Amino acid sequence: MNRKQRRAEGKTGKGVARSSSLLEETLFHQAMAHHQAGRLRDAEANYREVLAANPRHTGALSYLGLLAHQAGHSEGAIDLLRKAIASDKRNAEPHYNLARILSDCGRDDEAIVHNRKVLEIDPRFPGANNNLAALLLLHGRSAEALTVAVDGLRTEDTAGLKSTFVMALRSLDPAAVKLDPNVIQLLVRALREPWCRPRDLSAAAGVILLRSAAMTRCVERISHAEPARLAELFTQSDLAALRNDGLLEALLGTSPVTTVEVERVLIAIRRALLNEIASGTLDADEAWLPLAAALGQQGFINEYVFDVTEDETAQLDRLRDEVAGAIARNEAAVPIKLAVLASYLPLHSIFGAEQLAARSWPDAVTLLVAQQVADHRDEQAIRSGIERLTAIEDDVSEKVRAQYEENPYPRWSRIFAETQPLPADHYIGMRFPGAPYKPIGNRALDVLVAGCGTGQHAIQRALQFRSANILAIDLSLSSLSYAIRKSKELGLTNLRYAQADILALEGDRAFDVIDSSGVLHHLKDPLTGWRRLAGLVRPGGLMHIGLYSATARADINAARAYLAQQGRDYSVDEVRRLRAEFAGRAPGDPLHNITGFSDFFSMSECRDLLFHVQEHQFSIPQIAAFLAEAGFTFLGFETPARTSYVRRFPDDRAATDLANWAAFEAENPSTFATMYQFWIQKN
Repeated sequence: MNRKQRRAEGKTGKGVARSSSLLEETLFHQAMAHHQAGRLRDAEANYREVLAANPRHTGALSYLGLLAHQAGHSEGAIDLLRKAIASDKRNAEPHYNLARILSDCGRDDEAIVHNRKVLEIDPRFPGANNNLAALLLLHGRSAEALTVAVDGLRTEDTAGLKSTFVMALRSLDPAAVKLDPNVIQLLVRALREPWCRPRDLSAAAGVILLRSAAMTRCVERISHAEPARLAELFTQSDLAALRNDGLLEALLGTSPVTTVEVERVLIAIRRALLNEIASGTLDADEAWLPLAAALGQQGFINEYVFDVTEDETAQLDRLRDEVAGAIARNEAAVPIKLAVLASYLPLHSIFGAEQLAARSWPDAVTLLVAQQVADHRDEQAIRSGIERLTAIEDDVSEKVRAQYEENPYPRWSRIFAETQPLPADHYIGMRFPGAPYKPIGNRALDVLVAGCGTGQHAIQRALQFRSANILAIDLSLSSLSYAIRKSKELGLTNLRYAQADILALEGDRAFDVIDSSGVLHHLKDPLTGWRRLAGLVRPGGLMHIGLYSATARADINAARAYLAQQGRDYSVDEVRRLRAEFAGRAPGDPLHNITGFSDFFSMSECRDLLFHVQEHQFSIPQIAAFLAEAGFTFLGFETPARTSYVRRFPDDRAATDLANWAAFEAENPSTFATMYQFWIQKN
């Protein structure tokens, strides 16, 4: 064969190869079209035709593996994906699909390896950071999960990565978090947008703040002797550094500060600001205005729980008179004086405060006036028009109502921005994989939120179940006014509010879902109230319940016994004195341990914590006994401890064995420090 003949034969061969390759790709794209359209048999047939022509076709091996997994043949699927990886070692997709299948099969360690391989090949591969971070978090590797989530959020601004970032940060000891500008930047976003309830990140934000150079120096200065001048607390460069990263102002404007050391810094700053206003030495350039205004927002959010000295009280009276005088003369108050005053008392309490809303202010003060004047005005207008469903005749219910009229609970600023609207079946399936749940169907649900307080929880449900018809009830008109204002701000139309007593609800209406979190334990007889609500649930319907744990509240009970022994009772001044006393106790003292509860850091919540007029506490066996009596199936606790529980009891991956949970709580008494939060389904 001469050279010309060989070239001719080579050309013919290449033509055949190109024709064969074109046929493979045509069949492969046809298979994918069938796959995406749900025509799985046709897709499988085409994938197999591709492999008959080319047994090493990476795409056909990979997607045929996914089909096999969908059909329940996971081992065969894993084998196909491994062949796909061998056929193209630089293709990230087979690793990604294999990781998903391995995870579904409970082989998470192998799934982690393949997710890492995906990112090694293609650091921007969609979904890989999210899947890897979630797996690491599931296995208690929170520091690694946080690192992966931070890396992923550089290129993928997804709800899943945001959620993992939040959960990883919450589950870590904040002292172990590296002082990374990327983490701080994301934490500021998480508080402001927000990515969760800002309160959930307050402790982490506080500890991270304390590790900044400016805060470290300030803490050191006030630990020796409280400085009288602002310049001794923060230098101008300190102020600039704190403003640049934004974390302090983001925290102050969104959540009660829940770190004792940060609170002490804020008290010292507030006191110094007031002192320098009184002495007329505060800088004219008002460099302190943004921080003073943020302190004003914090004071309103925590309901002015910070301690106040006699000297401050006298200075405050003069400042209030000065601002009230300016209002009476129709003059503009000095912005920083208004901001400092707002950090001690709500602006709406000043005579003529409504005039403040009609003036122009620097941006920081505009936020204060909206928060403390305009919003209060709107709530007062709402109050008289609230629907009343039942009378409030029970003596304990009336005492509870009076408490929450004085202290609406809780005062909150922002709702989770990216709540995904989901059908109830999808929501429960995501939260409690493997639970013995019977689907209730994708239809408009009737939902009752029994004891909605200031609306945070009811609004969350309205955002989650957008097609639902939600009725939210509470005893307190002050709380309901706050809730209605917030709902109007968000434009919610599927949420109706009314004043009612759970104990007086009639059985003439049934609900698909009843949500009662943090309410039943404040009734005279919680089980009677629970039975009343349970009777309103349709067969197959759901309940979400929140109850206090007796085990987790041992330190609270010790504090209450101490207060009762001393004959101390609730007042604003008494709460402030007690907080200073408890914070000053040695670590490990049961009274000092109260500072570990986030409720310690706002007036209404501290009152609820230590001086509630009625509180019952529960155990897991009591919950189990009620479910057996009332005919409900336990679906699961909502708790970050679920991952640790599954590691402790690997045979109960659904995490529904209440006897195991009782043992787990005995081993980990702070597991339900907030509450038992759980879902159940009516049989």
